[in-house]
Amino acid sequence: MNISIIIPAFNESDNIQSVLEEMEHYMNDYIGKTDWEIIVVNDGSTDNTIEILNDIQRSKEWLQVVDLVFNYGRGKALRAGLDKASGDIIVSLDADLSYAPYHIERLVKKMDEENADIVLASAYGKDGTVRNVPLNRLWISRLGNKILSYMFGGNISVLTCLARAYKREFIRRLDLHSDDKEIHLEILYKARMLGGKILEIPADLNWRDKKLSKIESGKKKRRSTLKFKKTSYTHIFFALLNKPGLIFRVPGYVLLLVSFYVSSTIFSVVMKDISGGKGIFHAVRENMIIASPSWFTASVSFVLGIQFLTLGFMTFQNKRNYEELYKTLNTILSEQREKKT
Repeated sequence: MNISIIIPAFNESDNIQSVLEEMEHYMNDYIGKTDWEIIVVNDGSTDNTIEILNDIQRSKEWLQVVDLVFNYGRGKALRAGLDKASGDIIVSLDADLSYAPYHIERLVKKMDEENADIVLASAYGKDGTVRNVPLNRLWISRLGNKILSYMFGGNISVLTCLARAYKREFIRRLDLHSDDKEIHLEILYKARMLGGKILEIPADLNWRDKKLSKIESGKKKRRSTLKFKKTSYTHIFFALLNKPGLIFRVPGYVLLLVSFYVSSTIFSVVMKDISGGKGIFHAVRENMIIASPSWFTASVSFVLGIQFLTLGFMTFQNKRNYEELYKTLNTILSEQREKKT
């Protein structure tokens, strides 16, 4: 069993050497001296991360270094690592090892036992643990993953985590384009379209002292507001790809409820007039004249509600057509690649 471990790195000069030493010690105990590799992708670091990596690479055959020169984002770094990886199983981890190396064995074991295509590390699911994560970061992450989980069907608790394992032959089939953190959602979205088996394992998220000290000292500042907004928008985009009809169904149901409420109110007034001795025709006629805006509101709300629900249904059908087209094109592309090899 060959394993490739991808670690995107940006300004990790303070701890990249100790991280690689820890990884080497763990992998030697887990697998042995061979059949594994670590690919560190330097995502345009502005410190001397690349110099340190190049020095380590000279004496470590298991280390491959990819230098992107410019800072593109996690997605670009992960894609570069996937292109370089040669292992049958590919594992991606954070450069600060917030998810400790022992998760590699858990991920690989789950993949082998369940014949999964992708296995995710979940600290927010059953039996998962979280330690040393600042509260403001934690609640944003939990809330965001709750929303994303609902949009993706509810069977995955953490969708934004880098700690994952992939079958190389499967992940190579996905046509990935994202440059930043939305890469995690793009992978899941396209994997699901191809019928990939996606599972989770309980994970232990632990921010180490070095990471906390960097943040507290200001060396590792949080993303700018602009980048945070961009990431939020792209996450929402991929979430809505899974339930695009939700945009139309929600206002459609609201409009129908408004129509039903107004119509019920008018009906109760008409029935009251009828019980008071008026004829049905006169009661309805008087209420239409006196309360014409209410009739108009009920009618327009009903028509618009039906139109919104119809758009929701059409959007759902378009989604299904797109998914079928993606599957077909992916199959054709895979067959062409096999012929070339």
